[in-house]
Amino acid sequence: MLADLHNFSYGEGNERLAEAIFAQEPDTVLVAGDLPVGRPGADFTPALELIRRLREGGLPIFYGNGNHEYRMRLHPEIYGSMYTEYTAALREYGVKPLENEKVSFSAKGLDMDIYGYELPEFYYKKFCRAIFRQEDLEKAIGRPDPTKFNILLAHNPIYFDSYAWWGADLTVSGHLHGGIIRIPGIGGIITPQAKLFPRYDAGKFKKNGKNLVVSRGLGTHTVNIRIFNPAELSVIRLKGE
Repeated sequence: MLADLHNFSYGEGNERLAEAIFAQEPDTVLVAGDLPVGRPGADFTPALELIRRLREGGLPIFYGNGNHEYRMRLHPEIYGSMYTEYTAALREYGVKPLENEKVSFSAKGLDMDIYGYELPEFYYKKFCRAIFRQEDLEKAIGRPDPTKFNILLAHNPIYFDSYAWWGADLTVSGHLHGGIIRIPGIGGIITPQAKLFPRYDAGKFKKNGKNLVVSRGLGTHTVNIRIFNPAELSVIRLKGE
């Protein structure tokens, strides 16, 4: 699971990162958003080079948008054709961003539905303390099939309670960059929305039999620091009970 690369490069053309992914022998790659930086004039090459390498290696990729991709899509008056150009390049490699959509996937006998959810922009505003309405999630992407293993690509993990209530067996997220500064034994300090000590800052969480995995992210932007908080490539292994 990849999140928050923000156009960082690990080796030329992200070769080292691609090699680290291939070494895990995964069945698929889940993108939990923010591989590029949503900034006018930003270069998408590092993100696209990683996608290219993974696809040339035969890996299927399921891509959920983060707030950076989403705002480029919402505001062409600011970002021009950046989102169109970025997603056109993704499609050339056989990757389609899931804009409140689902696809089906099977591996090793497990039938999965994978949903990409775009959280409304309002919930990403600084100092936002709004309560997320669970009904909005169902309105955007429908109801999950209880006979399938349902995976939700939801960039912002803060609303995990609602994702679990909706029926996501596994939610994958990023966005919080591990809390930027981490205190050993306590966790992350602050979210991009300036909330202190976030509950779902990084790692694995469980609620009523539903799981959440939050990546600390692979890059940074704007606040380019990580203290006791190294970049992270998340590896998820599903095992039957």
